[in-house]
Amino acid sequence: MKIAILGSTGFVGRVLTEKALGKGFQIKSLVRNPDKLGAHKNKVEFIQGDISQIDKLDECLSGVQAVLSTVPPERNTHDPEKYARIMDDLINCIMKNGVIRFIHIGGAAHGGGENESWSFKRKLLRAFLNLTWKQGLIAKRLEWETLKKSDIDWTLVRPPRIVKGKSTEKIIVDDKILAGPKVYVDDLADFMLEQIESKEWSKKAPIVSSMK
Repeated sequence: MKIAILGSTGFVGRVLTEKALGKGFQIKSLVRNPDKLGAHKNKVEFIQGDISQIDKLDECLSGVQAVLSTVPPERNTHDPEKYARIMDDLINCIMKNGVIRFIHIGGAAHGGGENESWSFKRKLLRAFLNLTWKQGLIAKRLEWETLKKSDIDWTLVRPPRIVKGKSTEKIIVDDKILAGPKVYVDDLADFMLEQIESKEWSKKAPIVSSMK
């Protein structure tokens, strides 16, 4: 199967790309700087550009069956609605190219769900990000609202703090409750890849965390 990975040079994207290659996926990647692909540069089909360039995005999504995105709003963004517009453009490209599946990373601290449980540790995470990344939280909520209005087969994976490594036990997945304060990046990448052919979390936004 051929898939597209958006954000393949980032912290999660590098691990996701390595694991996808290990599972035999053919990969297309949209990257600003191909040299940042490192050892993966000769193993993936890359298009130089970013997700704000619709022609490059369209080129990257052509011929793929699934899209996995780890691209976050910019750390210093002052325009949260920009990412709702980018998500809308991405959805249109997905539909135009007949892509079957879309898996994107959100966050455990942003709103958008109904009847969710906000434990003390989850409220603490949201309070911290409200101080350090308030516009980003707004952007992620707007992305989610845009996804919910779409007709594509999406899953929005919502992690808390992402850390290096892999847990020794199963991850906990729930669409209303944050079970733990962190998720290991290997666990997160494995979960995202599993969603390509799974319908369990179709059109849902699971919160994922790792056991110690």
